Amino acid sequence: MFRSSKPQNPQPPPASPSGSPGRSDALYLLEIYRIVTGDEFDTAYHWLRTGFKVNTWHDVKTKYPRGSLELRYMQRVYLFCETLGALVRRGLVDENLVFEIVGEIPLNAWETMMPWIADCRAELGAEFYANVEWLANCFFE
Repeated sequence: MFRSSKPQNPQPPPASPSGSPGRSDALYLLEIYRIVTGDEFDTAYHWLRTGFKVNTWHDVKTKYPRGSLELRYMQRVYLFCETLGALVRRGLVDENLVFEIVGEIPLNAWETMMPWIADCRAELGAEFYANVEWLANCFFE
């Protein structure tokens, strides 16, 4: 979970009838912006980019056990990207607007996963972090 309190408006307004980005996209994007500019996400993302040094799934599990601060950092960034990927993939948020807000965060997150994700998926299931991968691949289309 990325916020400690419930949203003020838990029901988003309906999407624009024209199918183009509308008010609901704007509200989602403002929330995404709030998350990626928050101190907790910034700390986690900075650590992932500079302090996360593993190459195997075994190393991930050994070096960052349940309850560790580093595992929380990983999960904060990866789950954010997974959620964002699911929203974009299902057309709930405009892809181009999302990329304007988050930049290369999903691509960078995916790059840290690539060395160990196959072994992780063999253990946890083929769809584990599949939306992160899909969102990162959008950069290459």
